[in-house]
Amino acid sequence: MKRELVYDVGFNIGQDTAFYLSRGHRVVAVEADPTLAEAGRKLFSRDIEAGNLEIVNVGIAQEEGSAEFWICEGKPEFNSFYQGIAARNGYQSHPIQIPTTRFASVLRRFGTPYFLKIDIEGNEMLCLDDLNPSSLPRYISIESECAVDAKPISAADGLRVLHKLRDLGYQSFKLIDQFTFCSISVPPSLNYIIDSMSRKWLMRAPLNVIRGTHRLSQHLMTKPKLERSLRWKFPLGSSGALGEDTAGTWISCEAAERAYRQHRESYFRTPGVAHHSFWCDWHAKLETQAPADRLNRSVRSEERNIS
Repeated sequence: MKRELVYDVGFNIGQDTAFYLSRGHRVVAVEADPTLAEAGRKLFSRDIEAGNLEIVNVGIAQEEGSAEFWICEGKPEFNSFYQGIAARNGYQSHPIQIPTTRFASVLRRFGTPYFLKIDIEGNEMLCLDDLNPSSLPRYISIESECAVDAKPISAADGLRVLHKLRDLGYQSFKLIDQFTFCSISVPPSLNYIIDSMSRKWLMRAPLNVIRGTHRLSQHLMTKPKLERSLRWKFPLGSSGALGEDTAGTWISCEAAERAYRQHRESYFRTPGVAHHSFWCDWHAKLETQAPADRLNRSVRSEERNIS
């Protein structure tokens, strides 16, 4: 396996970093919470000493300096610059002051990664805004949307991430459901159909009490199959596999948008689901393309935005 530079932007408790290290990669992890960053340094002390990992305790923001950051008491996954995120589901939260930096500064310091994972509860777009079109990661994984307060967001808001990736020069995409690790497409893939039927029939009464149905479901569902293939257990909350190891085939931006709209609409038809509970990641792949071509594409995008 080739050793690559991977960014884990949103280290949290280190679940994704642990996986990237297990695959032999060199990791730069960015974590805003000083308590989590220090815990990570202790947990991964050997990897740090070996030069395989660097944990940068800083928040990604619009400006260099310092800012108020909200700590969610009881669920660190909700830590955020936005109080509304840190206080989700009734959790208590409190503010602290942390150092901040632009994502461009991280790129200048450590270089362009092969794979870039972004999950920082509300500030994800700041990372994409600082990417240089002439030097892009081959693969990106980023949360599709993140409501920053009690107000629901629209599909158009969520699609800003996909369109930004397209305008940067990415041509191939996957929409990964983070609960099942299935790839979402229209029409649904055979893999998705089998996963859904297994969850509906084998994991629920009355069939779930029959001996052997649980084992059968684990052989059919996407996430258990992926874990066996990679020999790694992905806890709830982890981002999962890197680019080519994710389920499904790469699709165009137009097909990805159709899949997102349909999947999101179906999800929110379920009564009582929280407006912030839709949880998918965009995976983007950069095909072979000359830097000048990517730069011209970015310039055209900026011209559209100005007009």
